[in-house]
Amino acid sequence: MANSESNQTDGNEPARLSGTWWWVACGVVLVAALAATLPTTGDIGLTWDEPAYRYSQIMSAQWWERLAQARSGAEVSALVDPDVLLYYWPYGRHGINFHPPLAGQLNLATHALFGRWVKDIPSRRLASVFEYALTITIGFGFLARRYGAWVGGVMAGALLCMPRVYGDGHIAGTDMPGLLLWAATALAFWKGLYEPGGRCWRILVGVLIGLAFVEKMAAVLVIIPLLAWLVFSHLPRAFKREGGGKAAWIDGVLTTLAMLVPLGVAFVEILRLKAKLPTPSTTNLFLARPPSVVPGLILAVPLLVWFFRRLLGRVYRGSPVWGMERPAIETWTAILAFAPVVSWLGNPAWWRETLPRLAHYYMLNTDRRGSLPDIWILYLGQLYEFSLPWHNGWVLIAVVTPAAIIFASMAGMIYAIRVARQDRIPLYFLIHFLTWPILRMLPTPAHDGVRLLLPAFFFMAGLAGWGTVWVADGLARRLGARVVWTRSALAGLVLLTSGWQLIKVHPFELSYYNELVGGPKGARDKGFELAYWYDAFNPSAITAINELLPPGAAVGFFTGKVEAPTFSELQSLGALRGDIDLGMKDSTKFPYGWLLTQDAKASSQSRLLFAMRPFYSLAPAQLDRLRVASVADPVAVSRAVALNLLASAPGEPAPHVESPEWVQRSTPWLGRFWGEGLTKAPIPQVNEPLFEWARDDANGLRAAAQAIVAAAPAIVKGEHVVLNPGASALLAVLTRFDSPASPDGQIPARRFANPLLGTRPEALTEAVAIIIARPEAVRTVLTRYAYTDAAAIGGYLDQDFAAPPAKSGR
Repeated sequence: MANSESNQTDGNEPARLSGTWWWVACGVVLVAALAATLPTTGDIGLTWDEPAYRYSQIMSAQWWERLAQARSGAEVSALVDPDVLLYYWPYGRHGINFHPPLAGQLNLATHALFGRWVKDIPSRRLASVFEYALTITIGFGFLARRYGAWVGGVMAGALLCMPRVYGDGHIAGTDMPGLLLWAATALAFWKGLYEPGGRCWRILVGVLIGLAFVEKMAAVLVIIPLLAWLVFSHLPRAFKREGGGKAAWIDGVLTTLAMLVPLGVAFVEILRLKAKLPTPSTTNLFLARPPSVVPGLILAVPLLVWFFRRLLGRVYRGSPVWGMERPAIETWTAILAFAPVVSWLGNPAWWRETLPRLAHYYMLNTDRRGSLPDIWILYLGQLYEFSLPWHNGWVLIAVVTPAAIIFASMAGMIYAIRVARQDRIPLYFLIHFLTWPILRMLPTPAHDGVRLLLPAFFFMAGLAGWGTVWVADGLARRLGARVVWTRSALAGLVLLTSGWQLIKVHPFELSYYNELVGGPKGARDKGFELAYWYDAFNPSAITAINELLPPGAAVGFFTGKVEAPTFSELQSLGALRGDIDLGMKDSTKFPYGWLLTQDAKASSQSRLLFAMRPFYSLAPAQLDRLRVASVADPVAVSRAVALNLLASAPGEPAPHVESPEWVQRSTPWLGRFWGEGLTKAPIPQVNEPLFEWARDDANGLRAAAQAIVAAAPAIVKGEHVVLNPGASALLAVLTRFDSPASPDGQIPARRFANPLLGTRPEALTEAVAIIIARPEAVRTVLTRYAYTDAAAIGGYLDQDFAAPPAKSGR
């Protein structure tokens, strides 16, 4: 069976690139990819995760510095003390960064190389830029050598012109190195199986999977399509043809068992240690260190078996068992041999007390939902926790990939199936592509758009290359035109239209939605999230905010969810003015408020704040003039606080979903297709009695608010105040969420109305006026999961109050 095809072109042009021309073409692609990405390294704003990753890099950099300065064995020995390694390598455990260190060390490497010439964050991001360019290049090289420059070129161009992938290629995170490792592993696997003398490629597969383990657990999932291909496509023939069936079985079974036994012992020990550790969120590995009699060195035993197996092959060259080269079995055993030891050595924190620390990491990944903060996600207008409906992977890929690439890749999928008997590489790419949307059908983490799906786009780009050339060649035959013309036209259509999508959305690539869904505005109307990672607060936005905020301004978060470290990191780097108070030290006045249009993290208070007139807003043309980031002034903040105390109410539980009885009885695991197992957010509600009061007795409500404002100083001090019945009823509304201190004093009293009444009590009368004048607008804002644009409710909630004009950004 052939594993590549010959695509003939016009004239004497070779179908495939090889030799010097191949190297030259790969060099051109690499240079072009770098030219398209390097200049924009610093254009995207600092994301939510980058400060945590930077902290881990700074800590490990100190260890490297001490190692370089060590002048004796005792100094080196001190640096590999279990506690010292744990201190300097805050990776792979519950805390600021639960991912292993590979991605961070690559970021640290580019910072060390280029940090003296490039700013801190861009210098760390250069690792992702290089990884992105390298991924594009190896994809081009693999396909161009087998199918020619047309397929490889369209593949490279498509991967470069996917806005979401391009954006992630500029972030100092874990996703771009994961994409590179997945792509490189998949290509090395194929070369090791099918190319003559491919033993080095087979070894590389094992090494790359080990590196994937110390990059991000999701990257290790590449083993799923690899094993599926081995089991269903190659191993059956391998046992029949490669050196005789019986001999192959003896080799495969004995070698595998010799490798799996020590790994099995290690895994059983990890499970035993897991039972002795507290939950990951409460585990302190400096204290929780259950003893283990199994050393980490056991992970190197499979590698010793591998070397012994190679020695047998050299000694008994003529043996039908040990002297034969069996690519499929050798690939499998290389994974067992090299991946564990590379994984172990790849995280210095695991060098000592290896299995207890791996047990903790195992708990983090197998019990992730209970171990790490669960993330809310807005999807098709509904708010979910942790996981999304089964179709999310398919839908998200379909709405964030340029339409031309989607259609080209769909043609490539048809082509892959049509030629599967003659050429299996397209089918192999299709299987890798399908792996991620299929995995997302399971109850897996699904936050942050498609960044967790990134490897799928590499193979989608490859399918687009085949699809474009296949359709172009078909058109040439039907039209009687030269192939080079139809290929040029169709490749230009796919890449130029996609490239234009990328250009016009920059630097907001992580908020890109395609033409099929109506662009960013259409996607937002359909219930997709506009932003999620604070990248919208880009350098231009921060510059504008620095110019607009008054000296000493305090700025805080009002979502009620986790506060992003983005702005404190920007301040420490000197990008955000140093006099801006991010800790809200002055409690006598309301602060300004940060607002990212991240609907999933909206609270009732931040929804109301978003509906107020902003002090600064970023509503770029690239995102159809949708407001993606803003800063609210203290007056707007006070009004939102007052409105929230008056009008919000606890949400009602979402309706319980059950699959049909026959599904529950016969195939309960199919229940996910009916929505079982999903956690939906409570349905937002409003304080109906307050709205009825505003409707039936507006004057009485105003008078009650005025009475409370007049008595505000005494109320805040806790003095006895005599209020009329209306004011007493309204005060009860304001304080209904309050709670007393715990008897032991560990939990302080919570008095939500006091900051309002003690700082800007007049906001209460303004909030009452808004509810009386615009009750349906307030209701709309509070009963939607997503933020509500002012245009949808007839203007800002506070538009009737005098205020300076809002400042806009680019």
